[in-house]
Amino acid sequence: SGFCAVSGSPIRPHDYSRYRLTLPTLSGGWSTGYMHYCCWPCVCDTQDFIRVDTRNVTTSEGTRQVQFVVIGNPCDHPEQLTTPFKDTFGRGETSIAASAQEVRCAGGVLEGATMSDHGYVIINMFFDAVDAVAEDSGIVPGAQDAISDPTPGRVTKGGGGALFQDEREFAPLCAQRAAAGFNSGMGEIFRRVCSVSPIVIAPPALHITGKDAALPTDSCEAEPNRVTA
Repeated sequence: SGFCAVSGSPIRPHDYSRYRLTLPTLSGGWSTGYMHYCCWPCVCDTQDFIRVDTRNVTTSEGTRQVQFVVIGNPCDHPEQLTTPFKDTFGRGETSIAASAQEVRCAGGVLEGATMSDHGYVIINMFFDAVDAVAEDSGIVPGAQDAISDPTPGRVTKGGGGALFQDEREFAPLCAQRAAAGFNSGMGEIFRRVCSVSPIVIAPPALHITGKDAALPTDSCEAEPNRVTA
């Protein structure tokens, strides 16, 4: 990964930008893996809109099935791309077509898009978590359990020694951000694009809860690293 799949911002992948998530799959289950982000609000947008699907990839070592993260196809309803809306950050009225000019449709097809096995738009790989691959369920044991003391910025060590930030640490902040109208982070246009034709599947609900936490004034500001085993 060399970019944030939510904001599109270039990033340099490292331990502190790696986030572990357990997302619904198009096959009806769940999968635990990693994504790299520019800032924490991207976790919230991922939970709301991004799902996991597969696609066969051929390399010099042969063909194998790989997991990717996907969104719905905005070209299912191309007329919505020109629907005006007020920018959350107070920059006036705009539209998807004006704010994301690379989102273009031709005969119901999103130009330049690579599609997954179930026909959804691939936006990045879903990077393997070693301890999830070892499980038949595809879920890291305990990854869906609530954290009693969610601490945004805390870094955890996982299988294979991978360091990451856990999505569960941000549950209170995601709730506060939603209540504030998603007025932080860099993914407003991402949310608009995904809302045109959201992926609808009904896996069992996650139960991620936690204590109230203060919303940072600068959502993308790095926080001190804290590593837990």
